[in-house]
Parts: sequence; C-alpha cells; structure tokens
Amino acid sequence: MSRRPLVLAALLALPLSAQQAPAYPENAGARRAMQGPPTIERIDTAALARIRDEAMNRSQVLAIALGLSDLQPPRLAGSPGYLQAARWARDWLRGHGLRADLEPHGRATPSWVVDRHSAEMVAPFYMRLNAFPRAWSPATRGAITAPAMAIRLRADSDTVALKGKLRGKILLNGALTPLAERSASPMRRWTTAELDSLARLPAGGEPESFRQDVTDWKASMAGRRRRAAFLAREGALALVDPSSTEGTLGAYGWWGYPAPAWGGVPSFVVETGQFNRLLRLVEAGQAVRLTLSLAARFVKPDSLGYNVIGELPGSDPALAPQVVMMGGHLDSWIAGSGATDDAAGCAIAMEVLRVLKATGLQPRRTIRIGLWDGEETSDDYIGSTGYVMRHFGDPYTGARGPEHDRLSVYFNVDNGAGAIRGLWLQGNTAAQPLFTQLLAPFADLGATTISLQNTGSTDHLAFWGVGLPAFQFIQDPLDYESRTHHTSLDVGDYLSEPDMKQAVTVLAGLVYQVAQRDALVPRQAVP
Repeated sequence: MSRRPLVLAALLALPLSAQQAPAYPENAGARRAMQGPPTIERIDTAALARIRDEAMNRSQVLAIALGLSDLQPPRLAGSPGYLQAARWARDWLRGHGLRADLEPHGRATPSWVVDRHSAEMVAPFYMRLNAFPRAWSPATRGAITAPAMAIRLRADSDTVALKGKLRGKILLNGALTPLAERSASPMRRWTTAELDSLARLPAGGEPESFRQDVTDWKASMAGRRRRAAFLAREGALALVDPSSTEGTLGAYGWWGYPAPAWGGVPSFVVETGQFNRLLRLVEAGQAVRLTLSLAARFVKPDSLGYNVIGELPGSDPALAPQVVMMGGHLDSWIAGSGATDDAAGCAIAMEVLRVLKATGLQPRRTIRIGLWDGEETSDDYIGSTGYVMRHFGDPYTGARGPEHDRLSVYFNVDNGAGAIRGLWLQGNTAAQPLFTQLLAPFADLGATTISLQNTGSTDHLAFWGVGLPAFQFIQDPLDYESRTHHTSLDVGDYLSEPDMKQAVTVLAGLVYQVAQRDALVPRQAVP
C-alpha cells in the first residue's frame, strides 16, 4: 500500500499467536444491516463449504507469499527482481492448471538496483549506522566523508534560509522524534465498536475521486523534486532522513518510476533512535562527521512494463466473457522483502484461484487476477491504471473502453496480511444490500462490516475512476502500520497464516458468488 498510511482510530491491542486463529465478536452494525431487506441472493452453501474446506485445510497461501517475498530478489517496480517474481507467479499459476501471462501496461522507464551501501559516523567517535538508501537515489563516487549539518527542509519556503550554507555537507533533515508510548502493543485488531462505527458512517471521505487522489500526489511529488534539485544545486553531498517507523527502517524511495531521473543527492534513511542521537551531538556543538557509500545503478526496461494476469475461465457461454476481478500489487519497497505489502495480497488472490480450481467448482463468469506493477513507486498506480486504460476506460477523461460493460467488480487486497473484516464500498449504496447478503455466510469468521466510506492510495482507484465497482477490503491491521509497512521488517516472519487463510476463504466465497449471479454488481456514477 502506497503513500498515506491507513488511519486507525483508538484501536485496542489484541495479540495474535502465529498458531492461533482469531476469534471475532458479533458486529452489531452488521447485524442491523442484515435485518434490513429480505434475502434475495441465492447462497450456495454447499459450494461455500467446499471452498472453506479447501482454503482452511489444504492451504498453500503462506508458501505462495514466501515464494513471492523472502525467496525473491527485491521487487522494486520494473526491476530485474520484480520481473523474476512476476515470472514465478505466472509459472505457479500455470502449474496449477490456470491461464496466466505477463501483460504489458505500457509505461515502464528505467528501474534501479542497489549493489551495496554503508553508513557510519566516524567522529567524534565511531558508530555504525542502521541505514538504507532511498530507491532511485544517485550513487556516491566511492565513500564520501563530510561534516554533518542539521536542517529542516519540508517546504519550498525552507530553502531561503539554507541558500549558500550547504556545500560540502551531509545533511540531517529532521527534528528530534519522541518515542511512542512504549507500554502499547504494536499488534492491533479492529474492535467491535470501531467496526460498528464504520458501518454507521455515510458515504464520503477521502479521496473524493481518482483524479483528486493522483493530482494531490503529483503536486506533492513536484515539491519534493524541486527541493531535491535545490540541494544538488547548492552542493550538498548527501541527505539523511529519520526512519518513518520507530524501531525499524521505514525506507521509502523517491517515487521515481516512471519518471525522469530524480536529480537530487545520494539519500539515506537512518533508524529513528540513531538519527536522534546524531542530532543531539550536532546540537551540542560536537563536530559530527559521517562516511557514506552507495553503489547503485539504473536498469533499462526490456519492455513496456508488465502486470501478471491470470484467470479461471467461466463455464457459461453467455456469461463467460464477463469478468470478476481481484488482485494486489506485486512491486514493493526494498528495505524488507515486501511480504505484507503486498506479497500477502497477491498470494491471497493466487490461492483463491487455486482453491476454486481444486474444488472443481465451475463459475459462470471468468474469474481473473491482476498482480500489479508500479503501485508503490509511481504517481498514479501505473500497473493497474495502465490495465484499466487498455481494457475499461480512461480515468482521466472518462472515456469508456471496449470491455467496460463486461467487468462485474474488482476486489483489491492491500492492507497487510490481516483477516478480512469487511468492505469499503466507495459510496456505492446500490451495492450495499448485495454485499451485506454475500458476506453473511462469513459472520463466524468476522467478515461482516460494510462501510460506505471511500478509501484510497491503492489499485482499486483506477477501476473506480471509470465508474466500475471496485472495492478495497477492511482488514485487521495487526502490526502493519506499527512495524512492517514500507520497512525493513516487512519480511515473511510477519505474515499471519491463520489470517491469510481466513482472507482466502472470504474472498473466494465472494468472487464465486458474484460470478454465479445472473446480474452484474450494481454500479454508481463516476465521482
């Protein structure tokens, strides 16, 4: 999941054992919703039982997620590691009797690979720094040693006071960051009260539209580029920022794909506690000197950029051309292995196809997955947006594509490895009664909440932007925001197998039921 973190209001800490499945209390808001319209959907309980048995008792979801993350090279968008993981996913799907291929999205530019790096404080005493370079950072010319200088550069207006002062310096950009409350657990689940509140909220929220989401982000990126270029013009040698996540390396990149070369200075992220110590030394008047080294290179693309597309063909000649879609993004930031963000989502979607194939169920519509390139690093989700523009329409202009009338729904899985608790419906009030009924068989698994609120910052937005039903799941956060999101701890050890098995069960049941309906999922006007 890119950009803005999911905002969770006053979550209580509920620890999860790696060997213990979560238990869920009843959601009062969902219970009231299900007391509304009479049941009109045909629920195939026998098929759902077969799905649950396969997903829970013969699961491969953890093995898939590890195969996409810990067992692959770094999956930065468009990189050799990304393409290796994409081919692995394609071959895995084919090996399980499913159709799969790499489909160009059409917008690749050079990617970036780090070969080695180091960061040290060499004066007033020695300290090895826990640091990681920002993706698309320019390399250093060998090791550079220079004085450290503390600055605050967050807006263009900050450049005025810094002009003429930065040449030959390694810049510590930030303020002292106080530690969070240490008695609080980093592991959290949605409470019944919180889910009930989500179910009561009216339609609305951010983003208001696909265009707002990407326009605001592009403006933010333009500002960052201006400030990076300022540092290079002023002769700064390197930039060091504090980690975005306490206790680990929250190391993003420069969102340089697809885009021109960043044009800034070599840039690192340092663990928050060490960054605070460096600032204290500088502010105490001590002569702090750092030595940084970064060997990194740009890699030219061999194509137009790839998504992984796989499917289970529909069995009804009249409905097979129509499609039910699900997916997540295959690219990731690279301080960790991208296990929870978003190998977990990709693995859940892949396992859903395997489960449906293994049960012998024959959905009437085609069920398709998309594993997307460039969600993390681009300004408009280039993989999913490219796919939407090739098949369904243009979210910028509103023009419709040739397959627009044939997509029933797109489900996105990109909030970590936590259990599914419900759906964000993006204001689609027409679809609320349908999904209230389709989720009812999973009440014992805790998947009951329907929220009309919008959510953004991931791959469902381009589908939503052309008026298609496209939804992100409400998932238990676990320690996604507190530990793993875009950090060096985003590795396979933080995958929760019980939660992912639950997510497979719920998602497989949803896509199967939607594929069996006589009608498409209700649509809404383009926001």
